Amino acid sequence: MDFGTFEEELAMKSYIVSLLVKQAVADEKITYEEKRYLNFVAKSLHLEESEIQHIIQSPDSFNISPPPDEDKRLTILYYLLFMMRADQNIDTKEEELCFKIGFQMGFREEMVTDLIDVMKEYLLEEIPPEAMLNKIKRYLN
Repeated sequence: MDFGTFEEELAMKSYIVSLLVKQAVADEKITYEEKRYLNFVAKSLHLEESEIQHIIQSPDSFNISPPPDEDKRLTILYYLLFMMRADQNIDTKEEELCFKIGFQMGFREEMVTDLIDVMKEYLLEEIPPEAMLNKIKRYLN
C-alpha cells in the first residue's frame, strides 16, 4: 500500500500496527496466535523489529487520521477482523473496539456487524473469499 511520502507511509504503517496491538489486548491478554498475526502484518508492511517493539510498548501514541481511500481503510478493517479471530476466540471487548475503529474509518455499523458475523461463522476454519465479498458488496459505493 502506498500512503504518500516516506514519513506518511511510516506513520500509517505504525498506526495500523498500533490498531492491531489495541485489538489484541482489548480482552486484556495477548495470545501467541495474536502475536504471530501481529508479526505477520508488521513484516508484510516492512516494519523493522525495533519499530514493532516501540509500537507494542506505546500503541496509544500512534493516532492519525484514517486514509481517505476506501480500499485502504477496508484493508485496515480486514486486518482488525482477522486479528480479532487470530486466537479463535472473539470477545465482546474486541467487537466493541472493531465497531469503534470501523466507525472512525467511516464504515456503517451494519457492515462491520456483517463482517464480524463472518469471522464468527468461520472461527475454526478457513474463510471462503466469497463469504466476505458477498457481505461487503452491498455497502460499497
